[in-house]
Amino acid sequence: MYKAIVVDDEKWIVEGIKAGVNWGKYGFEVIGQADNGLDALQLIKTLHPDLVLTDIKMPEMNGLELIKNGRVASPETLFVVLSGHAEFAYAQRALNYGTFGYCLKPFEIEEIHSMLARVAESLEEKLKASSPSFSVDMYEAICSGNTVRMNQLLVDYEMPLHHKSQITPIVVQGADLVSASQDVKQLSFFMNHRRQGYLVRNEHKEAFLHKWSLAHPSGSFSTGVGYPISDVAELEASLEAASLAAYGIFTTGKTGIYRATHQTSGPINETIKQINYALDHKDRIQFVEILESSRDLFHNLTFTIKDAYLIYTAAMYLFFREGNQMNSRFFEGYEQMYTHYGNVDVMIDEMIKETHGHFTEEVSAYVVKVAHKKVKEIVFHLHENFTQEITIQGLASKFYLSPNYLCQLFKKEVGETIVEYVSRLRIEYACKLLKETDYTIQQVGEKCGFQDYFYFTRIFKRYNKITPTQYRVTK
Repeated sequence: MYKAIVVDDEKWIVEGIKAGVNWGKYGFEVIGQADNGLDALQLIKTLHPDLVLTDIKMPEMNGLELIKNGRVASPETLFVVLSGHAEFAYAQRALNYGTFGYCLKPFEIEEIHSMLARVAESLEEKLKASSPSFSVDMYEAICSGNTVRMNQLLVDYEMPLHHKSQITPIVVQGADLVSASQDVKQLSFFMNHRRQGYLVRNEHKEAFLHKWSLAHPSGSFSTGVGYPISDVAELEASLEAASLAAYGIFTTGKTGIYRATHQTSGPINETIKQINYALDHKDRIQFVEILESSRDLFHNLTFTIKDAYLIYTAAMYLFFREGNQMNSRFFEGYEQMYTHYGNVDVMIDEMIKETHGHFTEEVSAYVVKVAHKKVKEIVFHLHENFTQEITIQGLASKFYLSPNYLCQLFKKEVGETIVEYVSRLRIEYACKLLKETDYTIQQVGEKCGFQDYFYFTRIFKRYNKITPTQYRVTK
């Protein structure tokens, strides 16, 4: 989007122009306004807008002085004068100062629209003329592994590689891509409609990132920085690392600059293994626990969008293999998954929700016996959360019942007290873990919701007539 500032000492004119003009149609966004020349000049120095619409007669500094000083502060900014008929001579003088044009008051909105269309066309032509570093061939050469072509393009754009000259790939992820500052030597290329790649001299990398941040302080951009390379044979791998890092907006939910780090396959392999195990054994408690614990690994960038794709695809494959009908789908790549979910937290929440049916067969067997609607909801809640701390007061508050009535109603409908029911769920799950895992007795107790080892063994023995250790040996 092109950036614009509107300057007029009559605020109703400023507000009328901002509200009445279809700025977005011509690729503009109003990022500032001022009612005098001095304030406007400060905005120009700070924001470096593409366009300034300015009145002539204003306090502090008039429009002509603003144009003269503004062109010094921001040489690339275009100026359009808003002038009354009585000030036409001033408007003509303004043209001599290098203004793009003028609109005479009282003006029609269509007149400003026509002016914006001409300004946008001029800015686009200027951008093309000042961007000799854009290559339509480099990305194709990288994807095809054509090192000869990559080398030749770098030479053509005066960025040859040798042992003393490194370049760093940078990838920008965002919906509204615009060119970066041409002050830094670069070679750019489009990767898709939401991604643009840049090759920058390594010694200029930080300056490039700094200028990009200044130009887009509040944009929806996420930038990934790859590894410095001195051999084109390393370019594809470094660009891929930058590309994954640019999806930091997906894994953290925040815009910013993300630098590629060395990734090991150990953590993700273990996570996939645990997910497979949980799904094969219909262990929803473990499945949810794995997904919840993976959130932190995404947020601290241990996991990338590549790992999110692996987790999602592995889980969906297992569900479809078993004939489960899911609303979810397989994605063709990272970009499709990013567009669909936006961030990894939404993906994890949806996975937990969508896969719920896979684990509810046993729950349904309990619930089908319960006639009371409210008690059905309570039973479902207990099955979902029995490994967590559960209190009568907490349940009563959640389901809008008095504690006494809750206990009486539950006992009448289910035939057990809430404490007995939760204890039985925990012990049944403990039996499952003792048979199917190598967790220690204490770990099993903790995973089932018992924080005290001796209390766990006592309750376990009450239900099974033997200790957890004896149960494991006999089973």
